[in-house]
Amino acid sequence: MYKYTLLFIVLVSTGCSSAPETGRSQFIAMSPSQEMKLGQEAFAEILKEEKTVTSGVEYEMVQRVGEKVAIAANRRYPELVRGYQWKFALIKDKDTVNAWALPGGKCGVYTGILPVTKNEDALAIVMAHEVAHVIARHGAERSSHAMATSIIAGVAMSEMNKRDQAIVLGAYGIGIALPFSRTQETEADQIGLYIAAYAGYDPREAIPLWQRMSKEGKKAPAEFLSTHPASSTRISNIQGWMPRAMMYYENTVAHEAALGK
Repeated sequence: MYKYTLLFIVLVSTGCSSAPETGRSQFIAMSPSQEMKLGQEAFAEILKEEKTVTSGVEYEMVQRVGEKVAIAANRRYPELVRGYQWKFALIKDKDTVNAWALPGGKCGVYTGILPVTKNEDALAIVMAHEVAHVIARHGAERSSHAMATSIIAGVAMSEMNKRDQAIVLGAYGIGIALPFSRTQETEADQIGLYIAAYAGYDPREAIPLWQRMSKEGKKAPAEFLSTHPASSTRISNIQGWMPRAMMYYENTVAHEAALGK
């Protein structure tokens, strides 16, 4: 037990980080390269199991929005997304109201969420929100806590390595989900709102989007809402961030107009 406790102390002493925008202190015990490797491997496995849409209006919309969100993320947080190779998959599943992003820039959108987003601006809010979780390394943070708990419980590192991918996937809302905390959700709302606005999407669409999400959750269990609680607090927070988000949005729109886009 002593060696596991000692290992835990080492992890804590070397795993300190801070979240973007908020500066909140984080405990993250894996490197970005380790996290990206797991994300890339997981993405390949998911695509083997799921049926994807590779053409058509909805596919083109997801690619278009994804590309702009990726460009905005690269510009706003270049150090945090260094080495990312962005890919966006549209997964054919009308019953799944969900979207996710994995370390390394691999993202998935289920067709079931499109009737709820309704338009590109709202879809950008959703995709940017998921990308924000990756940028803030929320999955690594959650999985690091889970791994640290295992170490305290006396689980050997060799045993943990076999579970790393499942833990990271769960931490990003895939498989056996480790729910994001309310603090992490708030950070993803804020960072995602700024990314979407910076990408040229109207951040004001965030409020009706989350209202629709809330209604969707009342009709039937929505996987997307299982770790994304909609509340009056969320709406209030978004309203508070809106002036800054609108500044990014208006600057981007003006810049694109000047370039004739």
